[in-house]
Amino acid sequence: MRIKILAVIYFLVLVGIIVIANNPQTAPLLRFVRDLPFGDKIGHFCLMGGFSFLLNLVLSARTFPIWRIQFLLGTVIALVIVTLEEFSQRWFKTRTFDVGDLLCDFAGILIFGEIARYLVNRNRVET
Repeated sequence: MRIKILAVIYFLVLVGIIVIANNPQTAPLLRFVRDLPFGDKIGHFCLMGGFSFLLNLVLSARTFPIWRIQFLLGTVIALVIVTLEEFSQRWFKTRTFDVGDLLCDFAGILIFGEIARYLVNRNRVET
């Protein structure tokens, strides 16, 4: 139950960050991230990776098959949501669509999703 609460809080924080970034009056609050070397890319990797990690934990690393490959449901959900959010940046003056950001999002989502799968499967074996 605690992981579900943490996941909801994390998701709300992500939504808050997106709202701040999309608003011309509040967007400068996130400037410090861009001032760090690779800060924006590291932020994308970690924030979206954390989203995937928690989502996959909440879903107990549930998978579904496509052509004999088992895809993590949480990872696919995160990929769809994050891709839509990144492309939506084209309609906000304070945002800039960046393929590099999207690639960092994808890397974080995939890597952290697999870490969640490993942890869930390890717990299944131990119990």
